[in-house]
Amino acid sequence: MTTERSLTDADRTVLRAVMDRLVPPVDDLPGAGTMGLLGEIEAMARAHAPFHVALLALLDGLPAKEFGALAGLDQDKAIGSFEKTHPASFNTALEVVYLAYYADPRVGRRIGWRTGPLQPGGFALPPFDEAILEKARQRQPFWRRAPD
Repeated sequence: MTTERSLTDADRTVLRAVMDRLVPPVDDLPGAGTMGLLGEIEAMARAHAPFHVALLALLDGLPAKEFGALAGLDQDKAIGSFEKTHPASFNTALEVVYLAYYADPRVGRRIGWRTGPLQPGGFALPPFDEAILEKARQRQPFWRRAPD
């Protein structure tokens, strides 16, 4: 397996099917493969070689020609077999799928993640109690003052 190899159209078809098995649809939210996240995954794989290597290993470790024709449970068995024999590659491939999936705003809305800055308008903070500084204010300075 070479890291120079790019994904083929056949690889992309299998990878989308794998992504849908790793993160299946939930209610009105499609599975990871159907959501159109493959471009993000390929971009992350181009930027981070371990992702690319893991995706190629996963694709090379699955029955590529037959994978799409397999029933869902048989696809799960094939993926599970790869996971057992290549746990590090599987975990890295799963990580890149999760990164793309959970970065998608549709997923964030579905699970109720808040986005954007926490302040202003974020978490309510109690008023600052300056009494907590009293002990520090009573201490003599232990630093040298800068010349004026």
